[in-house]
Amino acid sequence: MNDLRAKVNTDPAFLLQKYGGDIYRFCRNLAFTKEDGEDLFQDTFLKIIESQKALADSDGLRQALFSTALSLWRDRKRKHARRERIAPSAPLEGNDIGFGDLEEDLLSWEERRLVRRQVDALPEKYRIPTVLFYSSEMKITEIAQLLKLPEGTVKYRLFTARQMVKKGLMEHDK
Repeated sequence: MNDLRAKVNTDPAFLLQKYGGDIYRFCRNLAFTKEDGEDLFQDTFLKIIESQKALADSDGLRQALFSTALSLWRDRKRKHARRERIAPSAPLEGNDIGFGDLEEDLLSWEERRLVRRQVDALPEKYRIPTVLFYSSEMKITEIAQLLKLPEGTVKYRLFTARQMVKKGLMEHDK
């Protein structure tokens, strides 16, 4: 039994298979570009593997992965803010449109872009729980544990974020 736990904790293939999709979505939603999200995803797994931070408890392992991704993202955000104060840069927006019905794809892409813009504009204390809840499909109790907040606070922040996004979308339509 201990041999199985040791293998589970250090096997990168297991980590990627079990938690890769959730962590990837979380990283992509935290970062402003696809490339930054992918870099954050890779760095999260590398840091977990290098530090042997993986826990025997699978819930603790998932929590450690999300916590590591969030910590790395905050570090990058601070570093980016320092660089922007010194030498501001203009953001480049990607285009992920498929080859199906072009009009439908464009409308869908535009709707996602508008919602994403509103979510990105949220203050961090509202944006992180929103990304965790909707993109990473974490439960409120998990988010509360990860962010070290009471569940009621997480619920309030999710409610407030929804109202802010809704208001922003309504103002855009005017």
